[in-house]
Amino acid sequence: MPGRKGWKSEQPTPASALTEVEVECGTQLRRFGDKVNFRQKLLNLISKLFNLVT
Repeated sequence: MPGRKGWKSEQPTPASALTEVEVECGTQLRRFGDKVNFRQKLLNLISKLFNLVT
């Protein structure tokens, strides 16, 4: 869109301005992402092992 600013032009939010809820939410999302990433890596390893057998 012509009148819209890009992501790079936006000012980052200072860490001190984050509320406790925002910090906790970010922490929980990071943990969830780590679990999903680990699960996907494990599934990839298992699928590679089964593909080697066949």
